[in-house]
Formats: sequence, structure tokens, C-alpha cells
Amino acid sequence: MNELYPDIDRWVIPGAAMAATLAGVRPSGRRGNESGAFWLGSRTAVSRVTAVVLPQGVGIEETPGQWRVASEVFGAISRWAKPRGLTLLGIAHTHVHGVPPRLSWADRHRSVRVPGILAVVIGRGGEDANHHDWGWYVFEKDDYRELAPSDLDRRIEIAADDALDVWGADSERVWELRTGMTATS
Repeated sequence: MNELYPDIDRWVIPGAAMAATLAGVRPSGRRGNESGAFWLGSRTAVSRVTAVVLPQGVGIEETPGQWRVASEVFGAISRWAKPRGLTLLGIAHTHVHGVPPRLSWADRHRSVRVPGILAVVIGRGGEDANHHDWGWYVFEKDDYRELAPSDLDRRIEIAADDALDVWGADSERVWELRTGMTATS
């Protein structure tokens, strides 16, 4: 790609990131609404997720048909992440019961469109706990491409022992929810 967007060959996602994401999105899913999480870390050939941000409150819209994050929330997260050396590696969001975990037209065209970013869709309002049942996409050239099962197993590593920090964010600020979370905490 280029200096701004180095190629990512593989993503390492701690089990704790998966657990934090599911814990963060399920309450909205149980109310019949979509929700989501941002996965951040350092962008390198092997990019490791080291922080999960769960947008909530002012600037976030969770409805049965969409999860919408205002530009002010993206700004707050960006201002917080940059001095920490973090960049957005992926966005995971839910679809409600009855809607397949596949990117919609809006997901493809009204979301972050940065080379190499992951877009992950979790089905059944976050109740699908097995990541193999999720929709996994990577943005390449001018669209998202679904990762085939062989690509998923080769390019996505779920790390059992990596701890990470979990944060909340709204249009004004980012705050700590949990620090050093592991898959079993």
C-alpha cells in the first residue's frame, strides 16, 4: 500500500478483545438494536489489537436498522489514540436477529474506507459467540472483500493470553472501562 497505510498480513486479536466486544454489544442486541466496537493497536505487517473502544452515549445511535457513530466520536477517539501510538485496525458491529452477519450496502459505503481495515459483523445481536460464524471483511482497493474461511484461519489469530484495555467513548471524551482485561476476566 504506502507509508500511511502499511500492508497488514495478519491480525492478532486477543480472546479478551472478543470477550469485551461481545460484552459491550450484547445489551443493545438484547433490546433489538445494533451496536459495535472499535479495535485499535499498532499497524504493522502483524497488527495486534491492544485496545477495544465501546462507543456509548452522546453521538452514538443504536437502532434495529443501524449503528451510527458521529464524526465527533471518531474525533474524540482519534485525539485520544494518536499520542498512545494506536490506530484503528477494525470495526466490529452487530446485526439483529434475523439479519445475516454480512455487510450491508450502508456498511460498505458509509463506514470507514481505509485500506486494510477490518469490518466484522456479529450476528444475532452479539449472541453469536463463535467468531467463525461472523462476517469478516477487509477493505481493499475500493470495496470490502469477505475473507474466505481459509483466509480467516490464515490471517486472523485469536490470541489466548494477550491482555488489553477496554475504553468507552462519546463525542467529548474517552474513558477507561477495564484495564488489563484477559479472556477470563
